[in-house]
Amino acid sequence: MKKGAVIFAAAILSCVVAFAGMARAEGEQMVVDDSAYTVYELTADPDFAILEELLDEAVGVVIVPQLFKAGLIIGGEAGHGVILARDADTGDWSYPAFLDVGTASLGLQIGASETQVVFVIMTRDGLEAMLADNVEVGAEASVAAGHVGAEVGAATTSTELNDDIYAFGTSKGLFIGLSLEGTLLIPDQDANMAYYGEAATTREVIQAGEVSNEDADTLRLILKGE
Repeated sequence: MKKGAVIFAAAILSCVVAFAGMARAEGEQMVVDDSAYTVYELTADPDFAILEELLDEAVGVVIVPQLFKAGLIIGGEAGHGVILARDADTGDWSYPAFLDVGTASLGLQIGASETQVVFVIMTRDGLEAMLADNVEVGAEASVAAGHVGAEVGAATTSTELNDDIYAFGTSKGLFIGLSLEGTLLIPDQDANMAYYGEAATTREVIQAGEVSNEDADTLRLILKGE
């Protein structure tokens, strides 16, 4: 192959890689925007009034704007979400780190649905549990149902608030039984790389503050109630 052809091929490959990176970043921005809308929608709903109160005291939050569930008796779920931490001194929220969500479960599950889920993390132990490489919800920290929408169950708001994490959710579509136990949260460092333009672990994003992206500021402000 002639030198000119090699240079041309390399240039084309570089453009393809750059385009793929831009497309991935746009996909992650959609997750961030959908997460912002999820929080806005739930906190504006009188049925979820306690969610806004908990966010004011929370140390962290996991938002999964689209958790797809399907199955009959044997079910599974998959989704993509974000995790953020709150600065106790300033009340400001960190920039989001990305998570993959998935599980396979056994139990009474009928139909299919798209669920929005918010995990409000109330304790440092709960946050540390969520920062593990592969988190199984309920395995390392206590999780209570803060409220689930009428489509998937009745309100079960706790009055003592002694749990590490509270889960809130709504669902679109037919589904009987919203069980979050056994849900896996897996850090997505490739998504962090695409969104911030440099490699960063979950801790580096939400605790060390080593990266930033102003396009996530709307989500951060909504979480702060502004």
